[in-house]
Amino acid sequence: MNPRIRRAPSRVLVMRLVDWDGEDAAAFEPVLDALDLLTPYVEVLEPGCAAVPLRAGSGDEALFCERLIDTVSGLVEQDCLTGVADGLFAAVLAARDGRIVPPGGDAAFLARRDVADLLATALVEPETCEILRHLGIDTLGKFRELPPQAVAERFGAPVRRAQALAAGRSTRPLVPRPVAPELAVADTPETPYETVEHAVFAARPLAERLLRVLDERNLTCTRVTVTARTGSGLERRRTWQIDPAITAPDLARRVRWQLEGWLAAGPLVHGGDEAANAVTSLELAPGGLVGLVAAGRGLWGEKTAAAVRAEAALRHTQSLLGPEAVRIAGPSDGRDLSERYASAAWEVEPPPPQPSGPWPGGLPDPLPQLTGTGQDVEVLDAAGAVVAVSARGDLSATPALVALGGRRIRIAAWAGPWPVAERWWSADARRYARLQVELADGSVALLAREDGRWRAVGWYD
Repeated sequence: MNPRIRRAPSRVLVMRLVDWDGEDAAAFEPVLDALDLLTPYVEVLEPGCAAVPLRAGSGDEALFCERLIDTVSGLVEQDCLTGVADGLFAAVLAARDGRIVPPGGDAAFLARRDVADLLATALVEPETCEILRHLGIDTLGKFRELPPQAVAERFGAPVRRAQALAAGRSTRPLVPRPVAPELAVADTPETPYETVEHAVFAARPLAERLLRVLDERNLTCTRVTVTARTGSGLERRRTWQIDPAITAPDLARRVRWQLEGWLAAGPLVHGGDEAANAVTSLELAPGGLVGLVAAGRGLWGEKTAAAVRAEAALRHTQSLLGPEAVRIAGPSDGRDLSERYASAAWEVEPPPPQPSGPWPGGLPDPLPQLTGTGQDVEVLDAAGAVVAVSARGDLSATPALVALGGRRIRIAAWAGPWPVAERWWSADARRYARLQVELADGSVALLAREDGRWRAVGWYD
Protein backbone atom coordinates (compact mmCIF):
# COMPACT_ATOMS: atom_id res chain seq x y z
CA MET A 1 0.00 0.00 0.00
CA ASN A 2 1.31 3.44 -0.90
CA PRO A 3 1.57 5.38 2.36
CA ARG A 4 1.48 8.78 0.72
CA ILE A 5 -1.81 10.63 1.04
CA ARG A 6 -2.96 14.16 0.31
CA ARG A 7 -2.56 16.82 2.96
CA ALA A 8 -5.04 19.62 3.54
CA PRO A 9 -3.94 23.12 2.53
CA SER A 10 -2.68 25.39 5.28
CA ARG A 11 -4.42 28.54 3.98
CA VAL A 12 -7.51 29.33 1.90
CA LEU A 13 -8.01 32.07 -0.72
CA VAL A 14 -11.57 33.05 -1.68
CA MET A 15 -12.23 35.05 -4.85
CA ARG A 16 -15.54 36.88 -5.26
CA LEU A 17 -16.62 38.85 -8.34
CA VAL A 18 -17.66 42.41 -7.50
CA ASP A 19 -20.40 42.90 -10.13
CA TRP A 20 -21.64 39.36 -10.47
CA ASP A 21 -25.01 38.62 -12.07
CA GLY A 22 -26.11 35.57 -10.12
CA GLU A 23 -28.61 34.57 -12.76
CA ASP A 24 -25.98 33.96 -15.44
CA ALA A 25 -24.16 30.90 -14.09
CA ALA A 26 -22.60 30.02 -17.46
CA ALA A 27 -20.74 33.34 -17.57
CA PHE A 28 -18.64 32.23 -14.59
CA GLU A 29 -16.80 29.58 -16.61
CA PRO A 30 -14.36 31.99 -18.33
CA VAL A 31 -13.40 33.26 -14.88
CA LEU A 32 -12.63 29.71 -13.78
CA ASP A 33 -10.57 29.19 -16.91
CA ALA A 34 -8.54 32.24 -15.92
CA LEU A 35 -8.01 30.83 -12.43
CA ASP A 36 -6.82 27.55 -13.96
CA LEU A 37 -3.80 29.42 -15.29
CA LEU A 38 -2.69 30.17 -11.72
CA THR A 39 -3.61 27.14 -9.66
CA PRO A 40 -4.24 23.44 -10.38
CA TYR A 41 -7.27 23.21 -8.09
CA VAL A 42 -10.30 25.51 -7.95
CA GLU A 43 -13.41 24.77 -5.93
CA VAL A 44 -16.63 26.57 -6.90
CA LEU A 45 -18.45 27.65 -3.73
CA GLU A 46 -21.24 29.19 -5.80
CA PRO A 47 -21.42 30.95 -9.17
CA GLY A 48 -19.42 34.13 -8.77
CA CYS A 49 -17.36 32.84 -5.85
CA ALA A 50 -14.53 30.29 -5.78
CA ALA A 51 -11.86 29.09 -3.37
CA VAL A 52 -8.32 27.86 -3.97
CA PRO A 53 -5.83 26.31 -1.54
CA LEU A 54 -2.62 28.10 -0.67
CA ARG A 55 0.07 25.67 0.38
CA ALA A 56 2.48 26.57 3.13
CA GLY A 57 5.63 28.05 1.64
CA SER A 58 3.98 28.77 -1.72
CA GLY A 59 5.15 32.40 -1.75
CA ASP A 60 3.92 35.87 -0.92
CA GLU A 61 0.13 35.77 -0.52
CA ALA A 62 -0.39 39.46 -1.38
CA LEU A 63 1.52 39.06 -4.66
CA PHE A 64 -0.51 35.98 -5.55
CA CYS A 65 -3.76 37.88 -4.88
CA GLU A 66 -2.58 40.72 -7.13
CA ARG A 67 -1.71 38.24 -9.89
CA LEU A 68 -5.11 36.62 -9.56
CA ILE A 69 -6.96 39.94 -9.71
CA ASP A 70 -4.90 41.12 -12.69
CA THR A 71 -5.36 37.80 -14.50
CA VAL A 72 -9.14 37.78 -14.09
CA SER A 73 -9.40 41.46 -15.05
CA GLY A 74 -7.11 41.09 -18.06
CA LEU A 75 -8.63 37.93 -19.51
CA VAL A 76 -12.35 38.28 -18.79
CA GLU A 77 -12.66 41.97 -17.82
CA GLN A 78 -14.20 41.17 -14.44
CA ASP A 79 -13.33 42.94 -11.20
CA CYS A 80 -12.90 40.73 -8.16
CA LEU A 81 -11.96 40.85 -4.50
CA THR A 82 -9.85 38.26 -2.71
CA GLY A 83 -9.63 37.19 0.90
CA VAL A 84 -7.07 34.91 2.54
CA ALA A 85 -7.34 33.20 5.93
CA ASP A 86 -6.59 29.93 7.69
CA GLY A 87 -10.21 28.74 7.45
CA LEU A 88 -12.89 28.89 4.77
CA PHE A 89 -15.41 30.93 6.81
CA ALA A 90 -12.88 33.65 7.66
CA ALA A 91 -11.68 33.71 4.02
CA VAL A 92 -15.25 34.15 2.74
CA LEU A 93 -15.72 37.18 5.01
CA ALA A 94 -12.26 38.55 4.25
CA ALA A 95 -13.07 38.45 0.53
CA ARG A 96 -15.84 41.00 1.10
CA ASP A 97 -13.22 43.60 2.04
CA GLY A 98 -10.23 42.28 0.08
CA ARG A 99 -8.26 41.44 3.23
CA ILE A 100 -5.50 39.01 4.07
CA VAL A 101 -5.89 37.64 7.60
CA PRO A 102 -2.47 36.88 9.15
CA PRO A 103 -1.72 33.21 9.88
CA GLY A 104 -3.26 32.24 13.19
CA GLY A 105 -5.38 35.40 13.18
CA ASP A 106 -8.79 33.99 12.22
CA ALA A 107 -10.18 34.18 15.76
CA ALA A 108 -9.14 37.83 16.23
CA PHE A 109 -10.43 38.78 12.76
CA LEU A 110 -13.78 37.11 13.32
CA ALA A 111 -14.21 38.56 16.82
CA ARG A 112 -14.66 42.08 15.42
CA ARG A 113 -17.18 41.09 12.74
CA ASP A 114 -20.85 42.00 13.01
CA VAL A 115 -23.13 39.23 14.22
CA ALA A 116 -25.04 39.46 10.91
CA ASP A 117 -22.04 37.83 9.24
CA LEU A 118 -23.35 34.56 10.67
CA LEU A 119 -25.77 34.57 7.74
CA ALA A 120 -22.84 33.60 5.50
CA THR A 121 -22.78 30.19 7.19
CA ALA A 122 -26.33 29.38 5.95
CA LEU A 123 -26.87 27.95 9.45
CA VAL A 124 -28.42 31.05 11.02
CA GLU A 125 -31.70 32.79 10.15
CA PRO A 126 -31.97 36.61 10.08
CA GLU A 127 -34.40 36.44 13.01
CA THR A 128 -31.73 34.76 15.13
CA CYS A 129 -29.29 37.58 14.41
CA GLU A 130 -31.92 40.12 15.45
CA ILE A 131 -32.57 38.27 18.71
CA LEU A 132 -28.85 38.19 19.46
CA ARG A 133 -28.56 41.90 18.72
CA HIS A 134 -31.43 42.70 21.09
CA LEU A 135 -29.58 40.71 23.76
CA GLY A 136 -26.50 42.89 23.27
CA ILE A 137 -24.63 40.28 21.22
CA ASP A 138 -23.62 42.44 18.27
CA THR A 139 -20.26 40.89 17.29
CA LEU A 140 -19.04 37.40 16.58
CA GLY A 141 -16.61 37.77 19.48
CA LYS A 142 -19.45 38.26 21.95
CA PHE A 143 -21.43 35.46 20.33
CA ARG A 144 -18.65 32.90 20.67
CA GLU A 145 -18.29 33.73 24.38
CA LEU A 146 -21.82 32.48 25.10
CA PRO A 147 -21.99 29.07 26.84
CA PRO A 148 -22.12 26.48 24.02
CA GLN A 149 -24.75 24.37 25.78
CA ALA A 150 -26.98 27.41 26.23
CA VAL A 151 -26.67 28.27 22.52
CA ALA A 152 -27.58 24.72 21.52
CA GLU A 153 -30.56 24.60 23.88
CA ARG A 154 -31.89 28.02 22.87
CA PHE A 155 -31.23 28.05 19.12
CA GLY A 156 -30.48 24.44 18.14
CA ALA A 157 -27.52 22.48 16.80
CA PRO A 158 -27.02 24.46 13.52
CA VAL A 159 -26.51 27.73 15.41
CA ARG A 160 -24.15 25.95 17.79
CA ARG A 161 -22.07 24.88 14.79
CA ALA A 162 -22.14 28.48 13.57
CA GLN A 163 -20.73 29.46 16.98
CA ALA A 164 -17.78 27.11 16.41
CA LEU A 165 -17.18 28.80 13.05
CA ALA A 166 -17.30 32.22 14.73
CA ALA A 167 -14.53 31.03 17.05
CA GLY A 168 -12.33 30.09 14.07
CA ARG A 169 -12.89 26.36 14.46
CA SER A 170 -14.76 23.65 12.55
CA THR A 171 -12.96 24.16 9.26
CA ARG A 172 -12.85 21.78 6.35
CA PRO A 173 -10.17 21.21 3.72
CA LEU A 174 -10.63 22.26 0.13
CA VAL A 175 -8.79 19.33 -1.37
CA PRO A 176 -11.18 16.39 -1.95
CA ARG A 177 -10.43 12.87 -0.88
CA PRO A 178 -9.42 10.36 -3.55
CA VAL A 179 -12.46 8.93 -5.29
CA ALA A 180 -12.87 5.22 -5.84
CA PRO A 181 -13.25 4.69 -9.61
CA GLU A 182 -16.40 2.61 -9.17
CA LEU A 183 -18.21 5.60 -7.62
CA ALA A 184 -17.93 7.74 -10.75
CA VAL A 185 -20.80 7.49 -13.25
CA ALA A 186 -20.56 8.23 -16.96
CA ASP A 187 -22.80 8.48 -20.00
CA THR A 188 -21.40 7.62 -23.43
CA PRO A 189 -24.19 8.14 -26.00
CA GLU A 190 -24.34 6.32 -29.30
CA THR A 191 -24.88 9.69 -30.99
CA PRO A 192 -22.67 12.45 -29.51
CA TYR A 193 -24.42 15.49 -28.05
CA GLU A 194 -23.99 18.43 -30.43
CA THR A 195 -25.92 21.03 -28.40
CA VAL A 196 -26.28 22.07 -24.78
CA GLU A 197 -29.88 20.91 -24.74
CA HIS A 198 -28.91 17.42 -25.88
CA ALA A 199 -26.16 17.11 -23.25
CA VAL A 200 -28.36 18.49 -20.46
CA PHE A 201 -30.95 15.86 -21.34
CA ALA A 202 -28.52 13.25 -19.96
CA ALA A 203 -27.63 15.23 -16.84
CA ARG A 204 -30.71 14.34 -14.79
CA PRO A 205 -30.51 10.52 -15.10
CA LEU A 206 -26.73 10.71 -14.62
CA ALA A 207 -27.21 12.72 -11.41
CA GLU A 208 -29.79 10.21 -10.19
CA ARG A 209 -27.36 7.36 -10.88
CA LEU A 210 -24.57 9.03 -8.92
CA LEU A 211 -26.75 9.69 -5.88
CA ARG A 212 -28.07 6.13 -6.02
CA VAL A 213 -24.53 4.67 -6.14
CA LEU A 214 -23.55 6.72 -3.09
CA ASP A 215 -26.73 5.92 -1.21
CA GLU A 216 -26.19 2.18 -1.70
CA ARG A 217 -22.85 2.57 0.12
CA ASN A 218 -24.26 4.82 2.86
CA LEU A 219 -22.18 7.70 1.52
CA THR A 220 -22.66 11.22 0.28
CA CYS A 221 -20.23 13.81 -1.01
CA THR A 222 -19.37 17.48 -0.69
CA ARG A 223 -17.98 17.94 -4.22
CA VAL A 224 -18.76 16.70 -7.70
CA THR A 225 -16.33 16.84 -10.61
CA VAL A 226 -18.03 17.27 -13.99
CA THR A 227 -16.02 15.96 -16.95
CA ALA A 228 -16.98 16.32 -20.61
CA ARG A 229 -15.07 14.79 -23.54
CA THR A 230 -15.48 15.74 -27.18
CA GLY A 231 -15.03 13.97 -30.46
CA SER A 232 -11.67 15.65 -30.94
CA GLY A 233 -10.37 14.06 -27.73
CA LEU A 234 -10.50 17.32 -25.77
CA GLU A 235 -11.39 16.88 -22.09
CA ARG A 236 -12.83 19.63 -19.87
CA ARG A 237 -13.19 19.19 -16.10
CA ARG A 238 -14.52 21.31 -13.24
CA THR A 239 -15.17 20.63 -9.54
CA TRP A 240 -18.23 22.10 -7.79
CA GLN A 241 -18.83 22.34 -4.06
CA ILE A 242 -22.29 20.97 -3.25
CA ASP A 243 -24.51 20.43 -0.26
CA PRO A 244 -24.25 16.78 0.81
CA ALA A 245 -28.06 16.71 0.96
CA ILE A 246 -28.38 17.82 -2.68
CA THR A 247 -31.19 16.33 -4.76
CA ALA A 248 -30.91 14.95 -8.28
CA PRO A 249 -32.66 17.99 -9.86
CA ASP A 250 -30.31 20.39 -8.08
CA LEU A 251 -27.25 18.36 -9.09
CA ALA A 252 -28.48 18.22 -12.68
CA ARG A 253 -28.84 22.00 -12.56
CA ARG A 254 -25.16 22.34 -11.58
CA VAL A 255 -24.21 20.11 -14.51
CA ARG A 256 -26.30 22.29 -16.80
CA TRP A 257 -24.49 25.42 -15.61
CA GLN A 258 -21.19 23.77 -16.38
CA LEU A 259 -22.20 22.56 -19.82
CA GLU A 260 -23.60 25.98 -20.71
CA GLY A 261 -20.31 27.52 -19.69
CA TRP A 262 -18.39 25.13 -21.92
CA LEU A 263 -20.62 24.76 -24.96
CA ALA A 264 -22.72 27.89 -25.22
CA ALA A 265 -19.61 30.12 -25.21
CA GLY A 266 -18.50 28.73 -28.56
CA PRO A 267 -16.78 25.70 -30.11
CA LEU A 268 -14.35 23.83 -27.91
CA VAL A 269 -12.11 23.18 -30.91
CA HIS A 270 -11.87 26.20 -33.21
CA GLY A 271 -11.87 25.27 -36.83
CA GLY A 272 -13.20 21.78 -36.09
CA ASP A 273 -16.39 20.31 -37.53
CA GLU A 274 -19.53 19.53 -35.53
CA ALA A 275 -18.36 16.01 -34.77
CA ALA A 276 -15.13 17.32 -33.25
CA ASN A 277 -17.02 19.62 -30.89
CA ALA A 278 -19.81 17.19 -29.98
CA VAL A 279 -19.78 15.75 -26.44
CA THR A 280 -18.99 12.05 -26.63
CA SER A 281 -18.85 11.36 -22.90
CA LEU A 282 -20.19 12.98 -19.74
CA GLU A 283 -18.94 11.90 -16.31
CA LEU A 284 -19.76 12.79 -12.69
CA ALA A 285 -17.23 11.85 -10.00
CA PRO A 286 -17.91 12.46 -6.29
CA GLY A 287 -15.32 14.00 -3.98
CA GLY A 288 -15.08 14.75 -0.27
CA LEU A 289 -16.82 11.49 0.61
CA VAL A 290 -18.48 11.35 4.04
CA GLY A 291 -20.45 8.65 5.84
CA LEU A 292 -23.83 8.63 7.48
CA VAL A 293 -22.92 10.79 10.46
CA ALA A 294 -21.76 13.61 8.21
CA ALA A 295 -24.40 12.92 5.55
CA GLY A 296 -26.67 15.77 4.65
CA ARG A 297 -24.58 18.49 6.25
CA GLY A 298 -24.18 21.64 4.20
CA LEU A 299 -21.11 23.76 3.56
CA TRP A 300 -20.86 24.52 7.27
CA GLY A 301 -22.20 21.24 8.69
CA GLU A 302 -26.00 21.51 8.86
CA LYS A 303 -27.70 18.22 9.67
CA THR A 304 -30.59 16.54 7.92
CA ALA A 305 -32.89 13.72 8.96
CA ALA A 306 -30.34 11.21 7.65
CA ALA A 307 -27.68 12.53 10.00
CA VAL A 308 -30.11 12.49 12.91
CA ARG A 309 -30.90 8.83 12.21
CA ALA A 310 -27.20 8.03 11.97
CA GLU A 311 -26.47 9.66 15.31
CA ALA A 312 -29.35 7.71 16.82
CA ALA A 313 -27.72 4.52 15.55
CA LEU A 314 -24.44 5.52 17.19
CA ARG A 315 -26.19 6.18 20.48
CA HIS A 316 -27.76 2.73 20.20
CA THR A 317 -24.25 1.34 19.68
CA GLN A 318 -23.15 3.07 22.86
CA SER A 319 -26.09 1.57 24.75
CA LEU A 320 -25.05 -1.91 23.62
CA LEU A 321 -21.26 -1.66 23.89
CA GLY A 322 -20.79 1.08 26.46
CA PRO A 323 -20.10 4.82 26.32
CA GLU A 324 -16.48 4.28 25.23
CA ALA A 325 -17.52 2.47 22.05
CA VAL A 326 -17.77 5.63 19.91
CA ARG A 327 -14.89 8.10 20.16
CA ILE A 328 -13.81 11.33 18.51
CA ALA A 329 -10.20 12.44 18.00
CA GLY A 330 -8.53 15.84 18.08
CA PRO A 331 -5.10 17.50 18.36
CA SER A 332 -3.61 17.65 21.84
CA ASP A 333 -0.49 18.68 23.75
CA GLY A 334 2.52 16.43 23.30
CA ARG A 335 5.96 16.01 21.81
CA ASP A 336 5.92 12.77 19.84
CA LEU A 337 3.48 11.72 17.11
CA SER A 338 1.66 9.33 19.43
CA GLU A 339 1.06 12.21 21.85
CA ARG A 340 -0.07 14.89 19.42
CA TYR A 341 -3.64 13.57 19.26
CA ALA A 342 -6.15 12.50 21.91
CA SER A 343 -9.64 10.99 21.86
CA ALA A 344 -12.82 11.28 23.89
CA ALA A 345 -16.05 9.32 24.09
CA TRP A 346 -18.58 10.89 21.73
CA GLU A 347 -21.27 12.96 23.50
CA VAL A 348 -20.06 11.60 26.86
CA GLU A 349 -16.73 13.31 27.49
CA PRO A 350 -15.67 16.85 26.51
CA PRO A 351 -13.75 16.95 23.23
CA PRO A 352 -9.96 16.80 23.56
CA PRO A 353 -8.66 20.24 24.54
CA GLN A 354 -6.88 22.30 21.92
CA PRO A 355 -3.08 22.42 22.16
CA SER A 356 -2.01 25.03 24.70
CA GLY A 357 1.20 26.00 22.94
CA PRO A 358 4.48 24.77 21.46
CA TRP A 359 6.37 21.99 23.22
CA PRO A 360 10.17 22.13 23.53
CA GLY A 361 11.59 19.45 21.29
CA GLY A 362 8.18 18.77 19.77
CA LEU A 363 7.91 17.50 16.21
CA PRO A 364 7.36 20.64 14.08
CA ASP A 365 4.60 21.06 11.51
CA PRO A 366 3.82 19.85 8.99
CA LEU A 367 3.24 16.48 10.60
CA PRO A 368 3.30 13.19 8.68
CA GLN A 369 -0.06 12.48 7.10
CA LEU A 370 0.08 8.74 7.77
CA THR A 371 1.07 7.65 11.26
CA GLY A 372 0.93 4.58 13.45
CA THR A 373 2.42 2.18 10.88
CA GLY A 374 5.57 1.48 12.90
CA GLN A 375 7.27 -0.68 10.25
CA ASP A 376 10.68 -1.99 11.20
CA VAL A 377 13.28 -0.59 8.80
CA GLU A 378 17.07 -0.46 8.55
CA VAL A 379 19.03 2.65 7.70
CA LEU A 380 22.22 1.55 5.91
CA ASP A 381 25.36 3.26 4.69
CA ALA A 382 26.84 2.83 1.21
CA ALA A 383 28.59 -0.39 2.30
CA GLY A 384 25.37 -1.92 3.64
CA ALA A 385 26.21 -1.48 7.34
CA VAL A 386 23.54 -0.32 9.77
CA VAL A 387 23.73 3.39 10.61
CA ALA A 388 23.56 4.03 14.37
CA VAL A 389 23.04 7.18 16.44
CA SER A 390 25.43 8.00 19.27
CA ALA A 391 24.45 9.31 22.67
CA ARG A 392 25.50 12.78 21.49
CA GLY A 393 23.11 12.55 18.53
CA ASP A 394 25.69 11.90 15.82
CA LEU A 395 25.25 9.41 12.97
CA SER A 396 27.84 6.69 12.66
CA ALA A 397 27.88 7.04 8.86
CA THR A 398 26.11 8.85 6.03
CA PRO A 399 22.66 7.29 5.36
CA ALA A 400 22.52 5.83 1.85
CA LEU A 401 19.80 3.14 1.84
CA VAL A 402 16.60 2.19 3.64
CA ALA A 403 15.72 -1.50 3.87
CA LEU A 404 11.92 -1.79 3.94
CA GLY A 405 9.69 -4.73 3.13
CA GLY A 406 12.45 -6.81 1.59
CA ARG A 407 13.63 -3.96 -0.65
CA ARG A 408 16.54 -1.58 -0.44
CA ILE A 409 15.59 1.94 -1.52
CA ARG A 410 18.18 4.64 -2.14
CA ILE A 411 17.98 7.74 0.06
CA ALA A 412 17.79 10.85 -2.14
CA ALA A 413 17.98 13.34 0.75
CA TRP A 414 17.93 13.31 4.53
CA ALA A 415 17.80 15.67 7.51
CA GLY A 416 18.69 15.16 11.15
CA PRO A 417 19.12 13.40 13.39
CA TRP A 418 17.25 15.17 16.20
CA PRO A 419 17.87 13.46 19.55
CA VAL A 420 15.09 13.54 22.15
CA ALA A 421 15.46 12.77 25.86
CA GLU A 422 12.22 12.61 27.83
CA ARG A 423 11.42 12.25 31.54
CA TRP A 424 14.97 11.34 32.55
CA TRP A 425 13.92 11.55 36.20
CA SER A 426 11.24 8.82 36.01
CA ALA A 427 10.86 5.16 35.18
CA ASP A 428 9.24 6.21 31.87
CA ALA A 429 12.44 7.84 30.62
CA ARG A 430 12.97 7.65 26.84
CA ARG A 431 15.85 8.42 24.53
CA TYR A 432 15.42 8.29 20.79
CA ALA A 433 16.39 10.17 17.63
CA ARG A 434 14.35 11.29 14.64
CA LEU A 435 15.53 11.24 11.04
CA GLN A 436 13.68 12.52 7.95
CA VAL A 437 14.47 10.80 4.65
CA GLU A 438 13.34 11.30 1.08
CA LEU A 439 13.55 8.03 -0.84
CA ALA A 440 14.29 7.52 -4.50
CA ASP A 441 10.72 6.29 -5.12
CA GLY A 442 9.39 9.73 -4.13
CA SER A 443 8.11 8.83 -0.65
CA VAL A 444 9.18 10.85 2.40
CA ALA A 445 9.35 9.18 5.83
CA LEU A 446 9.96 10.11 9.43
CA LEU A 447 12.19 7.47 11.02
CA ALA A 448 13.02 6.98 14.69
CA ARG A 449 15.81 4.99 16.28
CA GLU A 450 15.07 3.73 19.78
CA ASP A 451 16.45 0.78 21.74
CA GLY A 452 18.86 -0.05 18.93
CA ARG A 453 16.33 -0.36 16.11
CA TRP A 454 14.88 1.89 13.42
CA ARG A 455 11.13 2.30 12.78
CA ALA A 456 9.12 4.25 10.23
CA VAL A 457 6.83 6.26 12.49
CA GLY A 458 5.22 8.41 9.81
CA TRP A 459 4.94 9.19 6.10
CA TYR A 460 4.65 12.65 4.56
CA ASP A 461 2.58 13.74 1.60
